[in-house]
Amino acid sequence: MDIEKEQKINSTRIESIINSSALLRSIDMMGVGMAITNPNIKDNPLVYVNQGFEQITGYSRDEVLMRNCRFLQGEETDMEHLGVIRQAIKEGRADTVTIKNYKKDGSTFWNQFIISPIMNEEGKPSYFIGLQFDVTKEMEERDASNQRIRQLSYFDPITGLLNMSRFREVMKAELITTEAEKKTAAVLRVNINRFRYINESYGEGAGNDLLKSVADRMRETFDEGTPICRSFADEFIVLLSRLSDPLQIHKMASELSESLNKPYILFGEEITIGFGTGISIYPDDGPEATLLLKHAELAMKEAKNESLHDPHYFDYYLMDKLLERVQIEKKLPRALAEGEFELFYQPKINLETRTLTGLEALIRWNDPEQGRISPAAFIPIAEDSGFIVQLGEWVLREACRTNKMWQDAGHPKLPVSVNVSAIQFRHPQFVKTVESALQETGLDPKYLELEVTESLLNEPVMIKDKLDFLKSRGISLSIDDFGTGYSSIYYLKELPLQVLKIDRTFIQNTPTSTRDNSLLLSIIQLGKSLGLTVLAEGVETEEQFHFLRQHGCDQIQGFYFSRPLDSCSTAQLLAAHSD
Repeated sequence: MDIEKEQKINSTRIESIINSSALLRSIDMMGVGMAITNPNIKDNPLVYVNQGFEQITGYSRDEVLMRNCRFLQGEETDMEHLGVIRQAIKEGRADTVTIKNYKKDGSTFWNQFIISPIMNEEGKPSYFIGLQFDVTKEMEERDASNQRIRQLSYFDPITGLLNMSRFREVMKAELITTEAEKKTAAVLRVNINRFRYINESYGEGAGNDLLKSVADRMRETFDEGTPICRSFADEFIVLLSRLSDPLQIHKMASELSESLNKPYILFGEEITIGFGTGISIYPDDGPEATLLLKHAELAMKEAKNESLHDPHYFDYYLMDKLLERVQIEKKLPRALAEGEFELFYQPKINLETRTLTGLEALIRWNDPEQGRISPAAFIPIAEDSGFIVQLGEWVLREACRTNKMWQDAGHPKLPVSVNVSAIQFRHPQFVKTVESALQETGLDPKYLELEVTESLLNEPVMIKDKLDFLKSRGISLSIDDFGTGYSSIYYLKELPLQVLKIDRTFIQNTPTSTRDNSLLLSIIQLGKSLGLTVLAEGVETEEQFHFLRQHGCDQIQGFYFSRPLDSCSTAQLLAAHSD
């Protein structure tokens, strides 16, 4: 029997099957593709296709009858999926697979294919019937969803850079390749200086715009494909791998530093941002990812602590510093319990009369093993660990107790000022702690002054109620280290402050620097225009004293008049002042 005649017989037989079934006619009308093959003919050809098949594939019935379905396959057809269909035919059973097929015009579509045998009386397949469902839209939506999930899983949502988890995976793979090729690599950790103040001053949206700009400059600096991640709010990490020449590291790091230090535009305003950059080198600074990342972080923190503009390379002395830091953190609670802290007091002087107007309490630590430990060494550690809350409470009580003791001894009644860290001030029990210290020591609130940091000005909603309450109790409030942050003049005007303390960095080059003189005069005028008492810190020379006096500054403190004094020496000063 020739092929054409056999085809007609099969088609007639299948048409009879189809026409006898209302369900199959409904399938035809629904646009669902249906194809029937005959496994008893060589190559299991198509012996029937419906209109839905023609619509989905673009092939007419006459073009496909007596052909094997492989004409629907192409480069993107998954062989594993094909295997599912072939195995079902081989075993004479039903199965379902979603496979990428090709239309007549060469375009692809996702085909959800259900195959099932039609058995004869002997229990063997006479035909295989297959239903086709075009699920291209669903699969594309699923792929898009998977892409979004991958984006969330692998990438930072703000900058589009790798996130830390994915960066670690990439880094491990790159280091393996770098080692195999006997080349070198480097990790660069970059942190934006004072990013929190930018967020507070300009808003979170502007902060995000800055992060995007930094990310864009990093992409532009390095070759495409260089692994870059945003690891934390204000920190970025770059992996430079497979480097033949270690000198390339310094060149690329310098190029990055030059790019990042160019001005940025926020709300139409040009601002310059500082960065701290640390570098660790593979394999010298560590054989694996975790160690390299940690060492780069130590180098970055050192760059920030020392205000270094250039990238800082890891050195093992940094490990000694880290160990020292850990030791200090461990010692702090014991030192407080065993009375190793004491307060010194630095006088505040009226510029016009040269008379004593108050005292600032400054903490000192006398460690039995190391001797005197600088506040610059332990205060940041106390803040990072949260111990500053307990330590600050001790300073507050001790300052109030000592001032009351001096007053009871007949010395002049002057206010004592206590520095309050942002962490202390934000603590929910801070106001109660202040009230408790005053009540327990018996000090009149008007002889206590609290010095808050400038960074707190940018949280007016959070601090205003506390400041209002403290002022209502008669406690004086001053803003410390003014000029070192990004505070808003509006907040300075709205908050209940009485004293503006100018940071020593604006004093040290006065009056020899014309630029510093102008800045200093602007701050003095700002404070006076807001009705604040203006106090300059760090006054050390006669020239500075006269310049400040001439231009309307109210008070000073610094080595020009007196270094910080211990309690006994301060009592003698008060006695002399009284005389």
